[in-house]
Amino acid sequence: MKNFVCLFTALMAVVLAPNMAHSQVSFYGDFSASKLTYQSNTSVLYGPSIGAFVNVADLKIVKLSADLRATFTGSSGVRLDGIVVGPRFERDIKFLKLKPYAEFMVGFARYNNGLNQVASSSTDAQLQFIGGVDRSVARHFDWRIFDYSYMQYYGLSQLYNPQTFSTGVVFHLP
Repeated sequence: MKNFVCLFTALMAVVLAPNMAHSQVSFYGDFSASKLTYQSNTSVLYGPSIGAFVNVADLKIVKLSADLRATFTGSSGVRLDGIVVGPRFERDIKFLKLKPYAEFMVGFARYNNGLNQVASSSTDAQLQFIGGVDRSVARHFDWRIFDYSYMQYYGLSQLYNPQTFSTGVVFHLP
């Protein structure tokens, strides 16, 4: 999986580099709440998500972008931090000022169960499926009304499927 992520990231950089000079770059910051269910416990982890995306193509129906996202969540010693990269598909509904989007992301996450044992943390691959809606509130700002992600993370010999809900702001460079 690590080789796939490295190859995918390098391929995106090669494809996107020529288009970067004329593409819009956007940055975002969200507050996230992530429900982490493992064994018989359920934890809710809180923290920020930050990222940036670059529009690479305006297709007839959607905008295609490349997104890089980092998430830092934790509570009571339990932490789940990660970084992912992948394509973003956005549809601009101008008359409602809404921008629904979907993303498929791959990357790595670091999980620490807070037990301070030898095998209490792990860094492994993750997959994320993300969907959400942004709303234009000013020329260069959007409100991220909601952002939902479903993750598959394989750490400490277990499969975790955190579900994260976020809200925040998006800033588009002029």
